[in-house]
Amino acid sequence: MQLQVLNSPFDEEQVQLLNQVLPKLSESQRYWLGGYISALNGQRSSVDTNVAVLERPESDMKVATKEVTILYGSQTGNCQNLAEELTENLKQQQFEVTLTSMQDFKPNALKKIEHLLIIISTHGEGDPPDTAIPFHEFLHGKRAPKLDDLHFSVLSLGDSSYEFFCQTGKDFDKKLQELGATQLVDRVDCDLDFDDIAATWFQDVTTKLNERLESSSQVSSPSVTATPIEKTTYSRTKPFEAEVYENINLNGRGSNKETRHLELSLEGSNLQFDPGDSVGIYPKNDPGLVDALLAEMNWDPEESVVLNAQGDLSALKRALTCHFEITVLTKPLLVKAAELSKDEKLKELLEPENDEALKEYIYGRDLLDLVQDFGPWDG
Repeated sequence: MQLQVLNSPFDEEQVQLLNQVLPKLSESQRYWLGGYISALNGQRSSVDTNVAVLERPESDMKVATKEVTILYGSQTGNCQNLAEELTENLKQQQFEVTLTSMQDFKPNALKKIEHLLIIISTHGEGDPPDTAIPFHEFLHGKRAPKLDDLHFSVLSLGDSSYEFFCQTGKDFDKKLQELGATQLVDRVDCDLDFDDIAATWFQDVTTKLNERLESSSQVSSPSVTATPIEKTTYSRTKPFEAEVYENINLNGRGSNKETRHLELSLEGSNLQFDPGDSVGIYPKNDPGLVDALLAEMNWDPEESVVLNAQGDLSALKRALTCHFEITVLTKPLLVKAAELSKDEKLKELLEPENDEALKEYIYGRDLLDLVQDFGPWDG
């Protein structure tokens, strides 16, 4: 695609710039750009571009892309071979294909995928291949995200002489639908002689992908509206409870240092985090320690307690878990505790001449140790 200067409304410099960009655009990018320019032409010049955002079309109006992700889980190599064959077939039709083994796939990238094709085998008592176990556990765990924008299909290999024939493929197919994903074509289960059935599945998913592209090419252009950027309601005093995607110790085995790589999800927070920004992390206390403390003191977990000077309230169990320090003892805390304790040994420990004994007691102990050592308690 080359733009000619003759009868063009662009000057020579603009033509050169356009000819550098246009040949590199994918089909979906050209659709988007055409719609965006059309939308701009229909807007008043008074639109404030600092707060204008592109409205995302409704789910049934989205422009499909030619990007396809193929994930395979293979024990003997059959699934990998089929995945590689399908990849070549789709590339010949100009699809942009990402081929990945499930063991190398980062599950938190799942929400960014539009088209997903899974080729998976089943072994033993309905178990996934070793390379697919982490992804299988993620998808069936609490961290699995909603996948309303995902279109997928599953090709499952197995042996019908086993009780749990193609069980792993059935698991993936069922769970993806529960998470909101839409089938491109129905799951296909293959026995030991799988070549012809797999070829038919190849053709069916390719046809469906092309149908989505053809129908989406008629989608109305996205509109541009002036919409204020939504502000976050979270702050230092009201932190956002972020999900931890990755927590990796970057130091080698035997190192006396501990440097960690953390990946956090900010989904739903409206927080903007850029390179160079700092983030504060408020860890939660061990649930086992919290439960033991509640049981020791016979406290009601749902009793309301005041969190701060502003008078914010919280259930006691949540306050002990998320807000109060219960893992470290300090001298001021012990002074307050001595006012409620009937044990004279605690008051004795706080005498000025016993500073060294106090430091020795405090070191390595937590609030549970304190209440167990110096009860009974008043109040």
